[in-house]
Amino acid sequence: MLDSTAQASTSDLKGVPIPEIETLDLTSHSVLAHFAKSTRNVQLLNFLLALDRVDKWAVDYNESESPKALEIQLFVQDLQRFVEASLPVLHRVPREFADILCHLTTTRCMYLIRFVGQHNEEFLERLGFLLEEEAGQSPNVAAVRRRLEAFSKAKLLGEIFSGKRLTRILQIMGSYSDV
Repeated sequence: MLDSTAQASTSDLKGVPIPEIETLDLTSHSVLAHFAKSTRNVQLLNFLLALDRVDKWAVDYNESESPKALEIQLFVQDLQRFVEASLPVLHRVPREFADILCHLTTTRCMYLIRFVGQHNEEFLERLGFLLEEEAGQSPNVAAVRRRLEAFSKAKLLGEIFSGKRLTRILQIMGSYSDV
């Protein structure tokens, strides 16, 4: 049984009308285009981009300006081929897949969760169970869970408050990050 946080996180990806990702394309342009198309909420998109800017430990962080840009692009292409080939069975290895997801930028991580969840019916249930059971034991699983929670909360705030109010709330929350 999922706790309420894990349920909210996975239900955001399950029950919300999200445009189908028919063809997996992990290029940064396509990932951002998907989120721009799937949410009319500019603040949510900006929030995701802000999370990407602090993902300095991610393999694909700042990929266009990295001295290893070519290596990163090749890795992303290999990852895309792996996901496409393994899609029907990824629900069997949620922990191992979470280990990969946590080392990607937030937008690419969320995009992959959406894609796999849309094309493998058992994946989100297994991922939700993993997030509930092992988030306290595995830093990688905890990272994926925190991303889902942040995405869920930002999406909810965007639905409750106007853009102006949400911007003000985010400014206030940011001012407490130094405390």
